[in-house]
Amino acid sequence: MRVARPRCTLGMVVRGGGRGGACESRRAPRHGAGRDGRRPGQAGPGRGRSGPGRMSRQAGRSTESKKMYWYLPFISPSASMHLMNSELFTLTYGALVTQLCKDYENDEDVNKQLDKMGYNIGVRLIEDFLARSNVGRCHDFRETADVIAKIAFKMYLGITPSITNWSPGGDEFSLILENNPLVDFVELPDNHSSLIYSNLLCGVLRGALEMVQMAVDVKFIQDTLKGDSVTEIRMKFIRRIEDNLPAGEE
Repeated sequence: MRVARPRCTLGMVVRGGGRGGACESRRAPRHGAGRDGRRPGQAGPGRGRSGPGRMSRQAGRSTESKKMYWYLPFISPSASMHLMNSELFTLTYGALVTQLCKDYENDEDVNKQLDKMGYNIGVRLIEDFLARSNVGRCHDFRETADVIAKIAFKMYLGITPSITNWSPGGDEFSLILENNPLVDFVELPDNHSSLIYSNLLCGVLRGALEMVQMAVDVKFIQDTLKGDSVTEIRMKFIRRIEDNLPAGEE
């Protein structure tokens, strides 16, 4: 079978090598220029103004880290920007879960990886949230629940879950998501019945609250992807994490 090569537009060149090849943006040489893109008589690398400086910049770029950090998007107040951000995030998250399902043999391992990734996001996201929201310290778990549902979810996912099913001791409650933007356009295949598709959210909540000295247990109780009428996240307060401050300091 003959596979058509992708067309190059605006000087985009697709190179093979490694996994899936690499893309390089390259301008087409100007009229009268040689194969290296220089006009006859033009100074080459190492001569003229762009010699050593250019080489040092290229060397600096080659040592840059190629790590990719995953962050939840900030929802813009603009309706059109909100729609674009949420749909892009939904599709990107779907591609992430699909790749994890290919990399790991069973759903339990995928669930653990999603929770771990979410935890790492939450640890970093809390600073952005506190800076944008100007929220002060919460005095109890009920106040924490209000901040999570009415401010955090609204800010990053554009939804406001309802808070229900408080335990008698006030240390456990449920977040009810009537609309989960992560599962738009998603249907779970039969061979992934134990996959907790949105488990990244549990990790985000756990990691963010740990940074404000609250250890919590977060898990999904109901999921619309599995036939439930709503999505329910159960949160339980475990303990307050004490700061390890030097003696004499508060």
